[in-house]
Amino acid sequence: MIWASMKRKVAEVNIGKPANQMPEMVQEAFNSIPVKEWCNHCAHVRKLEEEYRSKDGYLDTPFIVELCSESEESSDDDSQDESDEEFNSI
Repeated sequence: MIWASMKRKVAEVNIGKPANQMPEMVQEAFNSIPVKEWCNHCAHVRKLEEEYRSKDGYLDTPFIVELCSESEESSDDDSQDESDEEFNSI
């Protein structure tokens, strides 16, 4: 949004100018964007953020994946003991 405005303003003045003048042209382009335009873009972004939050409310709830719980460890140990007993009895 602002980036598009800035690029358009730079393109308007960047006719046959050397590349080393680009930082100055970019600064002038940003400075020439009116306050009202900045406010409109900021309000639009806030509106979009609110829409995303309302549609994706589940993102506020943490999602925790336990890689190894105590119950899994004990069941793994039990099955390992059974496997050892079977192997030893052969």
